[in-house]
Amino acid sequence: MSEQETVDNAPLPRTRQSLGNDLRALGVQAGMTLIMHSSLKSLGWVCGGPVTVLQALMDVVTPVGTIVVPTQTSEYSDPALWQHPPVPESWWQIIYDTMPAFDARITPTSHMGIIAETFRSWPGVLRSDHPTVSFAAWGRHAGHIITGHSLEYGLGEGSPLARIYDLDGWVLLLGV
Repeated sequence: MSEQETVDNAPLPRTRQSLGNDLRALGVQAGMTLIMHSSLKSLGWVCGGPVTVLQALMDVVTPVGTIVVPTQTSEYSDPALWQHPPVPESWWQIIYDTMPAFDARITPTSHMGIIAETFRSWPGVLRSDHPTVSFAAWGRHAGHIITGHSLEYGLGEGSPLARIYDLDGWVLLLGV
């Protein structure tokens, strides 16, 4: 959908205040631990884009809560296993030899959306060191959730997902 179509389909622009009100109406509240999956284009026209969405969510959850966002980087997996898209076998060794090392501070997210990428680089957000299934977190339990992210079981026991579960966390699907 083009930006013009987004404007044409929106009765009013979404703002920090209107998004905050909508989040509260959904049951999001201060102190919650939640993991968010999001799509900016599905929210309508947002004045300020991903920054406004994150400000609204942080306003509601507050620093006594915790926000977690997947910040995955599938291109750091084995290219022999890539499906979307697969790459020619003749490329595999080149990729193995030249792919920069994963760096949680600077490696951008892949296919996670502009809200996730903006969150990843937000001041005070911490990111786990898993090269393919990292998570970023902000708030009270951020350090606990992302520290020691297991390489062997990136989405299982000892992962940020397990820690969110242990904290009775919630899932927020925002536009997805």
